[in-house]
Amino acid sequence: MKMMKKEKQTICPICNEKLTFIKQNLADNIKICANHFNEANITTGEIIARQNDPFTVEEIQERINLIQQMEEEFQKDIDSFVTTKQIGNFVAFDDNQKKWAILSSVLGKIEQIYNYSDIVDFELLEDGESVAKGGLGRALVGGALFSGVGAIVGGVTGKRKTTGIINSLKLKVTIDNIYNPVVYINFITTKTKKNGFTYQTISKSAQECLSMFQLVCDKHNKEEKEPDRASSSIIDEIKQFKELLDDGIITQEEFDKKKKELLDL
Repeated sequence: MKMMKKEKQTICPICNEKLTFIKQNLADNIKICANHFNEANITTGEIIARQNDPFTVEEIQERINLIQQMEEEFQKDIDSFVTTKQIGNFVAFDDNQKKWAILSSVLGKIEQIYNYSDIVDFELLEDGESVAKGGLGRALVGGALFSGVGAIVGGVTGKRKTTGIINSLKLKVTIDNIYNPVVYINFITTKTKKNGFTYQTISKSAQECLSMFQLVCDKHNKEEKEPDRASSSIIDEIKQFKELLDDGIITQEEFDKKKKELLDL
C-alpha cells in the first residue's frame, strides 16, 4: 500500500497569509510567519530557552492579543491625558488625573504614562554621578543649584569633579512596579559644553522636573497623613461621648447614634 505524502503547509495559521521563506517552526512542526514572534514580543533568548518546549500557535496568538489589548488601553490613556504642565519635550503632568508622562525628546509625544502615586524616589544623575535626589518621605537633597554658567553644583556627595563637558544628564525615577521599577528621563545624551546655551537651557528643565517631582511627593505625603489625623480625631470624639455615657449624661441610645454618625455607618 502506497503511503500518502503529507500535505505541505503553505498558509500561516495566525494571519492566514501565504508563508514566505522566512518563517518559524512551532510545536507539531506547524509554521508561522517570523514577524509574529516580534508581534508577540518573543526574544531570541526566549526562543533558545524553549528549544525543547516549542511554542504553540495558541500561545503565540494569546500573547499577540494581550499586547494588542495593552496597546489599545495605552492609547486610551494617551487620549484621556490632558497636559496641565509640560517641561520641554521631557515630561508632562496631568494634575487633574494625578498622572505624569515621559515624552519623546524629538517629537514630544507620550511614550509612557504613570500615576503620581507610582513615584517612590528620584535622582538626577550627571555622567552617572548623583547631584540631587528626593522622593516620598524625604526632602530634596542637593537642590540642583546652578552656578552663573549653568553648571550644576553642590552635588549630593560633595566630591564632584568639575569639567567643561558633560555626556549624560538624566533623571532616574524609581516607581512602584516590580516588573519595571526604574525609568529614566533623558535630558542630555551626547557630549555637551557646560558653558553653552544648550546645557543652560536643558539644566533649567532638569531643575524644574526635580521641583515638580518633589511637589508631587510632598503632596502625596500630606494626603497620606490627613486620613490618619482625621481618624485620630474621630476616635477622640468617640472617647469623649463614651465618658459622657459613663457619667450618665447621655443615654446608651444617644451614644450609639453619635458613634454611628462619626464612623459614617
